[in-house]
Amino acid sequence: MRNKPGRTVDLPKEAIEALWQGNVIEAIKVVRLEQNVGLKEAKEQVDAYIGSQPALKKKLDQVLATAKKRMVRWLIGFLVLAAGIAYFLIQGA
Repeated sequence: MRNKPGRTVDLPKEAIEALWQGNVIEAIKVVRLEQNVGLKEAKEQVDAYIGSQPALKKKLDQVLATAKKRMVRWLIGFLVLAAGIAYFLIQGA
């Protein structure tokens, strides 16, 4: 959805606070509850707000990048542990 020029998106204060904390899902939930709209419309409103706030978009991009790095590190650690366990099980058999 493209944000029309001159159109501002008003979100509840709690939704904006959730966004600045990096929690997009919580912001969508708040918009759904407080504005009594469906999931799609709430997501569109949150996305439009994020698009109108360059500093917020940059912060959310950083949060996402950090989460991806943590997930990759966790996955690598898990795979190394699983490989070690498999090695010892095979050696013991």
